[in-house]
Amino acid sequence: MKSSFILGAFSFLAASTGCTADMTVPESLLLKSIAESVSLPMYTWSANGTHTAKGYTSKAGDETSVEGMKEDCDNINLNKKIAVDFRSDVFGPGLIGYFYKCEKIRDDTNLYWFTISSGNPSLIDKMCDPNTNYPIVYDSQHNAWWIDEPFNCTQRTSPSTHSQFDHQKTAMTESARKVRLSREAY
Repeated sequence: MKSSFILGAFSFLAASTGCTADMTVPESLLLKSIAESVSLPMYTWSANGTHTAKGYTSKAGDETSVEGMKEDCDNINLNKKIAVDFRSDVFGPGLIGYFYKCEKIRDDTNLYWFTISSGNPSLIDKMCDPNTNYPIVYDSQHNAWWIDEPFNCTQRTSPSTHSQFDHQKTAMTESARKVRLSREAY
């Protein structure tokens, strides 16, 4: 298994535990399985940051879905979420999203923390563009209509940023910092 598959999968899991910066790429069946199951490309462009979304009870978007918004936050905070072909209605296929934290910041708005990757850099560019429009979309899991607001990409990486080895080491170190994965976890 290519270590960049592991690296990509690990960056999706960058959320909630902890690690040191000198960590090496673990041989992890879990990470290999995730990378294979989401068809993570060998080379990926990635972005992470935050974005907000509003949930509604109908397509008209005139009444907040308090229950749907709470359920979505609870689900992400408890289970995390990998979304293959995230918002394919806007981006088409190929955008893989990992959502690992959610917080209600207003009565009608949730704040989400994300890492998104693609083998196509133009998809990352479009997602990080504050002028990208997101039409309202139905979520049957939470029986809510959602309007995604622009994504605030605070960090971006590409396979050409460094040599392949340096890229893997840098991305792994960043992911490890975010996850705070203890050495005992692998």
